[in-house]
Amino acid sequence: MEQAVLAAECGCMYISPFVYQLKAVFNQSYDDGGANLAPCVDAQQYYKHFSYPTRVKAAALLSVDEAKQLVGVASITIAPDLLRTLASTHAEEGDVDKLSLFAKDKHPEGGKPERRTYVEDEVAWKKALAKAYDGKGLRNTEEAIDAFRDYQTKGEQLILKRRSS
Repeated sequence: MEQAVLAAECGCMYISPFVYQLKAVFNQSYDDGGANLAPCVDAQQYYKHFSYPTRVKAAALLSVDEAKQLVGVASITIAPDLLRTLASTHAEEGDVDKLSLFAKDKHPEGGKPERRTYVEDEVAWKKALAKAYDGKGLRNTEEAIDAFRDYQTKGEQLILKRRSS
């Protein structure tokens, strides 16, 4: 929630909580402990409760069941293979509603969210992020940034190679 709160305070339009660590998306043998859907629900409910315009775009889903559980989130990024599977999957609307974590009384943490603020307190934000996810919050963020940087570099190299040929 630390990043979600800060993003809202800074006026970000969207956040993209990853249901799985980025490493699990690219390496099927990597086990990150399973789907983490709660940040999507917690952030969206926090934004709604405190009237932030920031929206949640869930990312890194790996299964149809996860997509069904996230029915009600503002938006989702879905890999082409999962989208094809979803398109060929039949489900009754009532059944999907029952699975959704956004249905009434299904909030993972329950209760009303407590207002937090980090925009004027970088130290508090870093401490909270360092404690998040059993102490893995900062490391997970750094790993994701490294992965995105590596793919950005590969993309730039590919473009330069194609321009020169």
